[in-house]
Amino acid sequence: MTVITQVHIIEDTEAVGVATPVFQEFIDTRGSVPEWARVMAHRPEILATFYALFKATMGPGLVEQDNKWKIAYKVSKLNGCAYCVGVTEAMMKKLGVSDEDMRLVDTDIAQMSPDEQIAVRYAEAVTKNALEVPEEIYTELNVHYNDGQIVELTAAIGLFNYINRFNDALGVMPR
Repeated sequence: MTVITQVHIIEDTEAVGVATPVFQEFIDTRGSVPEWARVMAHRPEILATFYALFKATMGPGLVEQDNKWKIAYKVSKLNGCAYCVGVTEAMMKKLGVSDEDMRLVDTDIAQMSPDEQIAVRYAEAVTKNALEVPEEIYTELNVHYNDGQIVELTAAIGLFNYINRFNDALGVMPR
């Protein structure tokens, strides 16, 4: 299957308004602007707002970053977003997550720590049907996480459900 981006990719010189400093931050911190940001830049306010939410959610917080990226990976795998699977794998490696630990997220969560297991189970339940998350998942989640951490986990799950669908709907793939 050939994937074609459904909208024009905004180049660095085409960024306007609040998209310009977002592009510059990407260039300064990672050397290039990711494709999803180039597409989202058609609506600079959406890009700037999403990027602020992304940094607040996936950056340092109440939940370890590697755990949040494991959750993002699981959500992206469940949704079949090849672009986001690649991004989450790269981020986990950057954070020191081993190939074996990545495999566990995908195939054998029983070998993970109890707090990671329940976070992955929660991500799967929310992604599949947020209205029908089993009560026992919430009960176990509350054993390992406080309210702020549960909100942060839920934000990471929601964030990646959004960006997975955004990328897939618009055919966004890395260059």
